[in-house]
Order: sequence, then C-alpha cells, then structure tokens
Amino acid sequence: MADKEYILGNKARELLTYTNQATKIVTDDVSQRDVRKILQKIAALDDIRDVKQVCGQMIGYLDRKDKQGFTKAAYRCYGEDMRKTAKAIVRDIHAANGKMFVIEYEERLRLIGQILDGCSLMLEYIQICLDMGVISLEKSKVWTKKVLDVKYMSASWKKNDGARAKKLEAEKQAEEDARQVAVVKTAISQYNAERKVQPNRI
Repeated sequence: MADKEYILGNKARELLTYTNQATKIVTDDVSQRDVRKILQKIAALDDIRDVKQVCGQMIGYLDRKDKQGFTKAAYRCYGEDMRKTAKAIVRDIHAANGKMFVIEYEERLRLIGQILDGCSLMLEYIQICLDMGVISLEKSKVWTKKVLDVKYMSASWKKNDGARAKKLEAEKQAEEDARQVAVVKTAISQYNAERKVQPNRI
C-alpha cells in the first residue's frame, strides 16, 4: 500500500472505531431488572427514613443521567447504518488499493467513488443526529473532522488516478489509431502489389 493510501486506511479505521463508540445505545429508560433491584432494596429497609433516603438517591441518579445518546429507535434508524457505512468505507479503500491500476483503473475509480459517497452519507447522518439532539455539537465536530479527513484524501486520490486514467486512455486510443492506420496501409500495399502482377488485358 502506498504511503498516502496507508494513511487513508488508518484514517478510515479511526472513523470506524469512533463511529462504533459514538453510536452505542444509551437510554434513559429504567429496565424492569433495575426496578426490581430498587424495590428489593427498599423492601429490605425497616426505617421509613432509610426508604426516603434510598428513593432520593435514585431520583438524583436518574436526574443526573446523560440525556444524549442513541436510543434503540435512533440506533435502528441511523446508528446501525452509520456503522455499516463506516465499515464499507474501510472495505472499499482496501479493495480500491488492491486493484492493479494499469488494467483495473475503472474498477478502482468506481470504488473510490463509493468511498466518497459513503463519506457524504455519513456527514448527512451526523447533521441529522445533531439536529435531533442525539449527539452534542462537540461530538459532531470531532466526528465530522474524521469523516472529512477520509473524504478529502479520497477526493485527492480520485483526482490523481483520474488524471492517470485519462493518460492511459489517450495512449490506448493512440495505439488503436496507429493500428488502424497500419491495417489500412497494409491493405493498400497488398492491393497495389496484386495489380502489378496481374497480366495486361487486351
């Protein structure tokens, strides 16, 4: 892997790791298991003052709980797809880099295009999650930078490879044109040679 593609691969892995962490499900709902434990703890108390103290502690805990994060519904709607998209970006970078440019440049450029599409989709999801209050402004800035690092490097990769591809296409076209000219010249030479050997007609 070339140096730039190696760095790009590392950036993409960082994006995937951060995406997996950022899309963890955080819910404000108290599970039935939690409620059962709380009730068991309260039921074991003898003094009403202790009961009030435990209830006060639990209310304080719930009030302090971070309200931001992916609920199960938000994860199913956005988070799960964000993880899949980040994973696809990593996969496509390695797939594109594995293509032999001279003979597979069209497929390589197609894969780089998919990387750029994935980055654009990720940016859209991040903005939606920010607008919905699922993530903080600070988290959106960090996440966006990680996506843009991959996007800008991929765009540069596509630009450079696109220029190389045009050069190869021009060389192939020139070779094909030269071959066609040679075929025509050979046909004309053969025709002229055949005319010279034909006997003169009376």
